[in-house]
Amino acid sequence: MEVWDSKLNDGGSNTAFDHAWLALHADGVRPDLLRFHRSRPTASIGRHQALDREIRLDYCRQHGIEIVRRTSGGGALYLDENQQGISLIFRRPSDWTGLGLAQILARFCAALADGLAHLGIQARFKAPNDLEIDGRKLASAFVAIQGDSLLLHATLLCDADIKTMLEALRVPTEKLTVTGLESARQRLVTLKELLGEVPEDAVLQQALHQGLETLNVGWVDSRKPNDIDESWVSPALRSTCIDWSEDNTALEALHKTPGGVLSVRFWPDAEVKTIARLQFAADLNLHPADMLEHLQRTLIGLPLAQSEPAVRAFFAENCCDLVGFTVDDICRLLQRVLNKLDQQQEMGLSTAQANGLMVLDNGIESNAPTILAQASVMLLPYCAKPAWCQWRHQDDCVECGKCAVGDAYRLARERNMQVTTITGYEHLTATLGQMKSDGVDAYVGACCSQFFIKRHHAFHEAGMAAVLMDISGANCYELKQEEAAYAGRFEAEARLDADTLERVMNRVPFRPQRIAPTALAIRKSKKCRIPLIEP
Repeated sequence: MEVWDSKLNDGGSNTAFDHAWLALHADGVRPDLLRFHRSRPTASIGRHQALDREIRLDYCRQHGIEIVRRTSGGGALYLDENQQGISLIFRRPSDWTGLGLAQILARFCAALADGLAHLGIQARFKAPNDLEIDGRKLASAFVAIQGDSLLLHATLLCDADIKTMLEALRVPTEKLTVTGLESARQRLVTLKELLGEVPEDAVLQQALHQGLETLNVGWVDSRKPNDIDESWVSPALRSTCIDWSEDNTALEALHKTPGGVLSVRFWPDAEVKTIARLQFAADLNLHPADMLEHLQRTLIGLPLAQSEPAVRAFFAENCCDLVGFTVDDICRLLQRVLNKLDQQQEMGLSTAQANGLMVLDNGIESNAPTILAQASVMLLPYCAKPAWCQWRHQDDCVECGKCAVGDAYRLARERNMQVTTITGYEHLTATLGQMKSDGVDAYVGACCSQFFIKRHHAFHEAGMAAVLMDISGANCYELKQEEAAYAGRFEAEARLDADTLERVMNRVPFRPQRIAPTALAIRKSKKCRIPLIEP
C-alpha cells in the first residue's frame, strides 16, 4: 500500500482526489493508498444531504469557505487545517466479504482508536460513525464503495475553530449529541485539549498508521505515489447539488431514525392522484450510493395509494445496505408526506402552512386532524412572546390581545385545555413527564422545526401524540444561541402564524370543564399573577 502525506489543499481538491482515485482503483489502474491530508476552510456535506438545509450558504460564500459534496454519506462537517484527514482506499479483503457498512465503519473506527491509543488516548466507537471520549466527539468516519474497492476516510479534531464551525453549518451543535445543555465546545474534544498540545504531523500519522495496520493490509515506504497527475482529478463533485432552496411548492416531511434524518419533498398531481415528482434527502449511510435516486424514479407517476407497496417491492428486488434505518422508516416517511396532502386539503392550508405542521404520532394514526381531536393540552414556547412582555418568562399569559400567543391561550381555554408556556428545555422535559403521568394522550403546541428535529428524542420518549406548529422569524438556531434558549435566556422574538393557529384549533373540539384537574393544572392555579407592562 502506498502512503502519502499530501499536506494542505483546498477541500474540493481533497474530495475530488478521493473520488477519482476510488474510481480508478475500482478499474484496476491505481494501487491501494493511505493518504494523510488537511483542508483549507471547507463545508463538507454528505452524498445525500440537501445543501441549503445543512450549510449557511451566504456565510460560506462571504467568507471564502468552499462547499463540497462527499462521495460518502453521513452528515455535514466543517473542515480546516485544524483537522487531520485520513483517506484509505484498498480492495475489500476476503475476510470482509459479507460485511455491511455498519460493520466496516466499526472496524475502521476501531483501527483509528488503536492508533490513538499509542498517544495515550482512549477513544471508543459511537455508532454509526464517530469516535468519542466520554460522550464528546473526537472524529467522524465515512465509507464509500465502488465495485470491490473501499474508500474509508475520517477527520480527526486536532484543534477546533468552534465559532466558524457554528457559522458555517446550519445546526451543527445539535448534530454532535442529544444529551444535556452543554455548549458546542463541551460536545467536542480535541487532541490539543487531551494532550496539552497538537502532536507533530509525523508523530500523529505514525500512530494512526500503526492503528490502521490492525486492518491487515500491506504497506510500503511513505512517499508520493508514482504517476500522480492531478489534472485528472475532476472538480465535478464540487458543484453537485441537492438544493431545496429554490422551489417552495413541494410538500415536505421528515422522519428521525437511529441512523439520522430522512426527508422527502413531494409534488402531487392532485387531479389524477399520482406522484408527479419527489426527491429524498438524508444524512445517512447507505449503499448503493445512488439508491435513493433509483427509488425516486421508481415512484414517479405511480398512484398515491401504491407508493408503499412500490417501496417494499423495490427493496425486495434490490440488495441495499441501510445503516440505522429500515424500509419501514422510508414507508413511514412517505405516509407522513401523504398525510400532509390530506391535511392540506382537509384543513384548507397553504403548502407552507402544511409544511409547518410537525406531527408526532406515537401510536395514534399520524394524521393531524385525528390527533387534534384528542388533544387536551397546549404547549407554547416563551420565545414567541414579545420581548417587552412581562409574562415572556412566565408559564402563563393574561391574554392582552397584543400577540398570537395570547390568541392561542384564548383558543385553548375556550376548549378547556390546559395551556402552558415552556420557559426552558428542562421545563419542557418536566412538563412532558407530568403530562404523561396525568394520562394525557395528545397535545398541540409550537416550536421551530430545528428544535423539533434536534430534540426529537424528548418528544418521542414522552410517548404522547402531538401536532406542533412551526414558528418563524428569529430563532435560537439561526442566531446560534441554542444554549441561552434552552436555559430560558433567549431575547429575540419568533412568530406564531395566526391563520395556521386558527385552522389548527378549529380541529380541537370544545369540551366541558374537567371535574378533576390534572396535577399540572393544580400547580398552575396556585401561581401568583404579575401585572402586564406594555411597551
